[in-house]
Amino acid sequence: MEKSNNLKDREGGRIAGGLILVAVGAFLLLRNMGFDFPGWLFSWPMILILVGIYSGFKHNFHNNSWLIILGVGVFFLVNQFIPSLNLEPLFWPLVIIGLGIIFILKPKRNFMIDIKHNVEYNKWKDVPGSSFQEPADTTVTPIDSKDFLVARSVFSGIKRNIVSKNFQGGNVACIFGGAEFDLTQADINGTAVLKLEMIFGGSKFIVPSNWTVQNEIDGVFHGVEDKRKFYNGAVNNPSKVLVLKGSAVFGGVEITSY
Repeated sequence: MEKSNNLKDREGGRIAGGLILVAVGAFLLLRNMGFDFPGWLFSWPMILILVGIYSGFKHNFHNNSWLIILGVGVFFLVNQFIPSLNLEPLFWPLVIIGLGIIFILKPKRNFMIDIKHNVEYNKWKDVPGSSFQEPADTTVTPIDSKDFLVARSVFSGIKRNIVSKNFQGGNVACIFGGAEFDLTQADINGTAVLKLEMIFGGSKFIVPSNWTVQNEIDGVFHGVEDKRKFYNGAVNNPSKVLVLKGSAVFGGVEITSY
């Protein structure tokens, strides 16, 4: 089910991206042919608006990054279109208010139920002839919370050491903040999924050099850098996979090892 949703999201993103490119190309072609278009149509705020729309379609409008990118683009586009309004001094207060509204309206999800679903899905998805469906009974069986990382950094910095020998992933959000997680004493048995949300913030993960790190993070003006050094011939272990998912807007993720 999760794989089907991911395929639908990618298909929607591909179609939206293609339509946006066709529209931009058509406008450029018409402009070069002598048609007159307003200057704001080719400004950098318009680029942000298009990127926000594309990101929304790609993720089926489930994440917050597309809304933030779109809002920033609209804000500066209005400021360019009507200079007399002088909106620039209002930018940061409105950003803070908007983040507060997002926190209030964002639905609360049962993280442990999501983890239980992911564990069962990963267990059966590769079994020949099997067909996994989300169980009707959402009762959560007791799971050691030390095996999961749940952290939020908002206008602050956090630093944690993870020592779980059965690390199974988690959720990390950094909004105008930073976080550092040391997993050198942790271990993975199979695949662990970390869902990240970086908005004007960043995170650093110190992991064993033999872990396989798979980057599936999308975003705008972001970076994901693997700075690990492989000593003594150490190579990535395909049986220990850390998958990074989520989105980053004006944020970054650093992966390193001692």
